[in-house]
Amino acid sequence: MNVAPQESCAPAAPGSLFVSSTLLTWSTETPERFARDFQINDTMYRRLDPEFYAWLRSRMVIAKKAAAAGRIDTVAFEELRVRFNAVHQWAIGHFGEEVLLEAVRGLRADYNAPVPEDDSPRASLPQARRSDHVSADAIAMVNAMVEKAMAVGWRRERLYNPGKGLFDPNRGLVCYLRSGDKIGEVTAQSIEIIHPLPSEVRHRFYNPDVEQPWIRKIGADVKKSENLS
Repeated sequence: MNVAPQESCAPAAPGSLFVSSTLLTWSTETPERFARDFQINDTMYRRLDPEFYAWLRSRMVIAKKAAAAGRIDTVAFEELRVRFNAVHQWAIGHFGEEVLLEAVRGLRADYNAPVPEDDSPRASLPQARRSDHVSADAIAMVNAMVEKAMAVGWRRERLYNPGKGLFDPNRGLVCYLRSGDKIGEVTAQSIEIIHPLPSEVRHRFYNPDVEQPWIRKIGADVKKSENLS
């Protein structure tokens, strides 16, 4: 299939959010063209439903305990927590709190999560960026929008810091840009990164210095899934 879904934290169309077991998300305006499970490179995505949400939440509870015991890197867990909170918000908005609570209570122990298959059709994704290199193109892109970003509250180091490796939480925006990318919407909460054609995959670089609007307090039981930090 030649239709490339668009990554997003809060797609608008019901049923259009697909999630991997590692909480990577994809959305599309034509979800009917995709099977319940589909694979891109080595990542299998599943259309989010209440039962899959409940399974993802159960994995996050386990991950939280592992992080507290020192078995998972705290930076890696924080990245998972942010991803889950975005999925959680979408699920609340599309399925409702009561439906999700019922799914959590009724989750089967033998639930089968999506697993990549070697012979599945695969779509091309942009190659991973090197964590130890900041390109001149990336710096030029940030230079072109730095005043706009700082005007809405971004600190300069959040934009330019080269970081000290892939898992350095202080890596700046320049570390996530490559030749051909474009800067999209710039807000106090995030900066949109648009990859080049043919994929035009969209990511958001979030500002850790401000509150994010998609992390919110809700019902007592579901609230626990947001407090996984």
